[in-house]
Amino acid sequence: MIDAPTLFVVLVVTNLVLAASLWIGTGRTRRDGIGPWIAGLVLQAGSFAVFAMRGDSPNPFNVVAANALLAAAVACAAWALASFRHMSLPLAAPLAYVGLMIAVTAGTVDTPAARMFFGSLVLACGMGGVAALAAKPLADVTSSTRGLLVGSYALGALSLVTRASGALADPQATGAHASFFLTMPLLAGYATVLGASVAFLLMQTERADFTAKLLASTDPLTGAYNRRTFLEIMEKELSRARRFDSPLSLVMLDLDHFKRVNDTHGHLVGDRVLQRFADIVRGELRKEDVLFRYGGEEFCVLVPDVAGAGAVTLADRIRTVVERQPFRIDGQEIPVTTSAGVAARIEEGPEDVDRLVNRADEALYIAKRRGRNRVASVALGTRVA
Repeated sequence: MIDAPTLFVVLVVTNLVLAASLWIGTGRTRRDGIGPWIAGLVLQAGSFAVFAMRGDSPNPFNVVAANALLAAAVACAAWALASFRHMSLPLAAPLAYVGLMIAVTAGTVDTPAARMFFGSLVLACGMGGVAALAAKPLADVTSSTRGLLVGSYALGALSLVTRASGALADPQATGAHASFFLTMPLLAGYATVLGASVAFLLMQTERADFTAKLLASTDPLTGAYNRRTFLEIMEKELSRARRFDSPLSLVMLDLDHFKRVNDTHGHLVGDRVLQRFADIVRGELRKEDVLFRYGGEEFCVLVPDVAGAGAVTLADRIRTVVERQPFRIDGQEIPVTTSAGVAARIEEGPEDVDRLVNRADEALYIAKRRGRNRVASVALGTRVA
């Protein structure tokens, strides 16, 4: 059987290698909790190093220091996860946790069995808290990766509860050459360190991939999908509508006299008008509807499973809200109106994206020609809303 001091050395090396790998691999972009995570690995290495060197008759200072470092490492893991989730973690919380560990260890320093029991429970509670924090869903992290992180810390917490039970079952097995029953939690600790760090690195990778895909598919100014994504989604939705013989409508929106806004107030104000406009439109849509920035001040709304007449109603509601909503930017109120063109899938003949877009564009041109701030439609098909 591998003895405890050897396992401590293995844990020290593992933590330092993982910390160095993360430090080198992330370079200067240590965001989303990478810094606290690396700090936690280094603190764990320091703690295990003290445990490895203390021998069978450790002095009180080494005992308190080793357990305090271990508690600080758990606190760093919680801090790293909170940073990854863009949550604010009060500094008092990790300080109080480390202080509790110091108080518990110092108070039981002369009774090894009690120290092992209470110290293990404090660490188990901390790891359980980290596991609970990791369990909350995230849009840019897969459930399997979160599951690996949760499972790693749950295993660590369970091993510490086992260690606490061992202190009660065999109070004499508290030295460096502890029994098999107390050595096994160290093996679980090794798995926890390795599994949790791999999971956290995977979370970083998945977030980077998600962000890259998001940037490639959305307009950075308004958050609406871009024109390239518009064509991809339109093809899929039109294909689905044909397959299930369901209605599909398209609303094309254009801000009236937007060039005048840019010329009068500047392009920065114009950008904020576009952002405000996109937010207003999103507020009027269903979860199934999709907003796109088609180009410049022109936007499109794809309305699945809604016939043409229903899309006209939606377009007019958007037009009315935009006209009535104040666009106050830098202390000045800018009047904004929008024109809309509506088209719908025609069931009687062949249909493709270009035909549908061209009809919506034609309807938008009619709305502008008739004086703007109005809705026009072309060839809505035979369906009833």
